[in-house]
Amino acid sequence: PAMPPRKKRKSSGAPKEPEEPLDFVTHIREKAQKRFASRRKNVNYDIEQNVREIRALLNINAEIFGRVIDSASNYGSGESVTLTRHGFDVVKVRQSGESTEFITEPACSEDTFPINALLHLPNNLNGVLVVQYQAAPFNNFIDYNAFFRSALMLHDDILEPFLVKLKDHVESIHVLLGEMESWLLESQRKIEFIETTFDTKLETPSPDHLLVEEVSVCNCPSDHYGLTTCLFCGEYFQSHTRDATSGHRLCCQFNYPGHRFICKKRVPRIQILKKYDDAGKFEKTFQIATESDQAKLRKFLEYMDS
Repeated sequence: PAMPPRKKRKSSGAPKEPEEPLDFVTHIREKAQKRFASRRKNVNYDIEQNVREIRALLNINAEIFGRVIDSASNYGSGESVTLTRHGFDVVKVRQSGESTEFITEPACSEDTFPINALLHLPNNLNGVLVVQYQAAPFNNFIDYNAFFRSALMLHDDILEPFLVKLKDHVESIHVLLGEMESWLLESQRKIEFIETTFDTKLETPSPDHLLVEEVSVCNCPSDHYGLTTCLFCGEYFQSHTRDATSGHRLCCQFNYPGHRFICKKRVPRIQILKKYDDAGKFEKTFQIATESDQAKLRKFLEYMDS
């Protein structure tokens, strides 16, 4: 019987690269062009316009970054950053003797934002240029201005599509930084609402708005920070004997049972916004972040003024 025709073997490995130097250069550049070519329609590859827009975005991003980073913590490690803001979140109505008071108190809030785009290049930009980083303490963050300047040394045939990818990434960073700053500015908008509504000027919110008050008995959790100092004996919390029943630490300077470690408790400093000589019993809380509560607060003030 006749033998079946032999199947051709598929060639394995990458295609052979040109040996001639100039052909090799052309080959590498063509590969780069294909890699960075955008699949979107109506893409603007104009180098002049893209350079202008990227420079503007980088300048704006640097300004926002400078404003945001002052409120950030744990930015030296991890893929996220925690922002802290101090402001006034609520207006409360309370009775004080024969008076009705509208009060507010400082509040501290935190939120976490992913910062991957500030730390790593996307795959479609990676592996072409050496990445430089910002100076300490921000040495985990990519120096995008330096990266952009390095990119400008690329051949125009590669630079055109490369700038399109870079601009997309810089724009995504701009959106991220804008979200972070917008969250921080929410506290300022709340302050402006309170000041306008009550025709007053609030003290600038900060950690100093938390009064420190001494208490004779520690009601803190049993895992109180170990290096906190006892106000009576001066020894660290961790050196105090733990009570087997309650779990609280007992002060070593007292022989009688039940006396606990003495610490400091931080309580908010209340600001009185308005006061009425009214003996009615009002207990209300208005969340300033919501427009519905803002409207309710205005109506309640109108009622009190009538």
